Amino acid sequence: MTNAIDCPTFKPTLRIGNSGQDVKEMQKRLEKRFASIYPSNFQIDVDGVFGSQTESAVKYLQCLAFLETTGITDAATWNFICDGVKSLPILQENSKGNTVKLLQQTLKDYDFYHGEINGHFDASTEIAVKAFQADYSLVADGIIGQNSWATLIHLNTHIDACYCGYYRGC
Repeated sequence: MTNAIDCPTFKPTLRIGNSGQDVKEMQKRLEKRFASIYPSNFQIDVDGVFGSQTESAVKYLQCLAFLETTGITDAATWNFICDGVKSLPILQENSKGNTVKLLQQTLKDYDFYHGEINGHFDASTEIAVKAFQADYSLVADGIIGQNSWATLIHLNTHIDACYCGYYRGC
């Protein structure tokens, strides 16, 4: 998951309706990133057409990576495709934003977090992160870094929720 995938220097923003070599190259790398997350043979059509299947796969990856689920291959999505968890922000006390909200929701889903889903990494979020880290044999420092991200992304309930919500439905 932390392994880098060889990516082009120019990473165009791609969305439904685009087609061509840039889309095909993104689809190949998207498949490689999925393979690094779990070894099942998750495949998308590598056909150079950014259709609904590719859009759903991009949304699924964005969900797995705690990114905004737009279905658009923007800079943050390219960064995750290319660099995996190394591209994700370090979250700690006083961090704010949508990524913190998504983290809080996941921690709540696993019964670690009992506070308000507000996007503010406060003391109660830190306590929940430390409990999660201890439960999964990580360094319980209250900071979401690469190891914590990798563990969060691999949680079965998170994978299932993203898959059902954005890829195939359940």
